[in-house]
Amino acid sequence: MKGGEHMKNKKSGNIIIFIFIIIIVLPIALIYLLFKFFATPFDYVKYKRSRYQRDFPHKYSWLIEPHFDNDVYTAIKENNLPVEYIKWSEDYNLCGYFVYKDILLDFIEPFFFDKEEKQYFCLADVTYTNKLEDESYEEDNGGKRLTVEDAKTFILDGFHSNVPGRECHRIVFFYSRQGVELDDKEEGLNVMCSLDDFIIYEKGDLTKVIKEFIDSN
Repeated sequence: MKGGEHMKNKKSGNIIIFIFIIIIVLPIALIYLLFKFFATPFDYVKYKRSRYQRDFPHKYSWLIEPHFDNDVYTAIKENNLPVEYIKWSEDYNLCGYFVYKDILLDFIEPFFFDKEEKQYFCLADVTYTNKLEDESYEEDNGGKRLTVEDAKTFILDGFHSNVPGRECHRIVFFYSRQGVELDDKEEGLNVMCSLDDFIIYEKGDLTKVIKEFIDSN
């Protein structure tokens, strides 16, 4: 009898937990879906009017955001900046390359700050949109975690593999100050500012910093 009561109580407890989860999760899910439903027309207009979409048409799907390259691409095109955009893949979702002379301009690589080692690292499995798989390189560089200098080499190697015949000998990272502060706070920001080939910019100053970089190079 005691065993039966225990199983009965356990089942009752599971039912109560299930009902509790439904009561909490269902309203949140419904609110989210309603918000997305009413936001869809605005998302559609935003997507269709994006400069990237105009130049590289792609069918709209529900709740899709403008292409990741759109902001940088728009700043370059609308200001007639001498930066070449190379869309190396027919896959619409993959990021392209921004090239000035023989310098690769990178706006997307996520670096994280190791407080113990006081340096930045890059995660290969979430970083490289070119989908390169080089196990020997990963083994030689301690798995998926790459130092800044290793990341530069890896990204440039990926560029040369994806864009045969085009040479780039340097890579420069453009990083939003807000993003650095959110991820790494003041200590990480100070370290990043001291790194070579890292340009930190304020919100809304992307076009300005690209122009300044071009003028000085």
